[in-house]
Amino acid sequence: MKFGAIIVTYNRKSLLEECLSCVLGQSLPFFQICVVDNCSTDGTAAYLDQLAAQLSAKDACPLPASNAPAAGYTRPEGGFLVFHLPENRGGAGGFAFGLGKMAESSCDWVLIIDDDAMIGRSYMERIYAAIRKNDFLAYSGTVKTEGRIDGSHRRRIANPLLMTYRPVPEEAYEQKAFVYDISTFCGLVVKTSLIREIGLPREEYFIWFDDTEYCLRFHKRSAILNVNQAVLDHRTAAPGAAPPISWKHFYGFRNSIDIGRTYSLCPPLYLGYIFLNHQAHIAVDRLCLAFRREDEKQKKLRRYRIQVYRDVLAGRREKPHGRDERYLPGTGPN
Repeated sequence: MKFGAIIVTYNRKSLLEECLSCVLGQSLPFFQICVVDNCSTDGTAAYLDQLAAQLSAKDACPLPASNAPAAGYTRPEGGFLVFHLPENRGGAGGFAFGLGKMAESSCDWVLIIDDDAMIGRSYMERIYAAIRKNDFLAYSGTVKTEGRIDGSHRRRIANPLLMTYRPVPEEAYEQKAFVYDISTFCGLVVKTSLIREIGLPREEYFIWFDDTEYCLRFHKRSAILNVNQAVLDHRTAAPGAAPPISWKHFYGFRNSIDIGRTYSLCPPLYLGYIFLNHQAHIAVDRLCLAFRREDEKQKKLRRYRIQVYRDVLAGRREKPHGRDERYLPGTGPN
């Protein structure tokens, strides 16, 4: 059984170095590793090219990173592949590209992660043990952020009409494993034959909810089994610490509308609910701007959030079309 890994990275070289140390230091080695560089500008491209050259050399060589695993690493037999995209296609575009390459490989299973996911040394060994005992087409491990379980990555469908989800409760993580519906691409392992069957993630989503849509596309064929002792450390903001609104939310709201229109048991009901929900958020922020005494930073945030909701509603009848020039990476309230 051959395992492949896809890592999408953008301008986080130090995180990528640690991520690759974890991937290359697995107790069950990967057959092939594919890194998709989303047009980074921080030295990531040179680092990856250097690492690829060293891993392709016949003689053993140390990892060109200060945080190489103490247990060493195993050179992937199927190759260490690096792809430099000519433009930032977002997470959705990066994963679509990488999964497309992996679907052409001889790998049987594919791990999907971003550069901020640090898989434990036995992550794939534990996934492999679960694969041998079960017949699911997708598996995952436990995501922890700052040492705490982050349940937002493993969810179940709560309402198929309104397309709402609920995190798997923490008590489920006390078992050996649990079954659920929707995973992020943070540590998801998918059978390659399933990728060939259902196709690639929606590149036109650009970022956010591309993983949700992908799971919805295959969840009638197979649920997902979470192997609780397979753990990864997600180096991101702790749950609840993320900004209340950012450029990413435009894509999240836009893409979730497309998901509801496609997968809801009653799309007209879903679209009506979303319209009223977003209008209510706009109304609340307008009332707060009119009657609450707030500092200028909070006012800018509210104005920005109003604009995001208005732009999403204005385009709610359109299909997602990739990156929107009004909401580029790194932009926000000004």
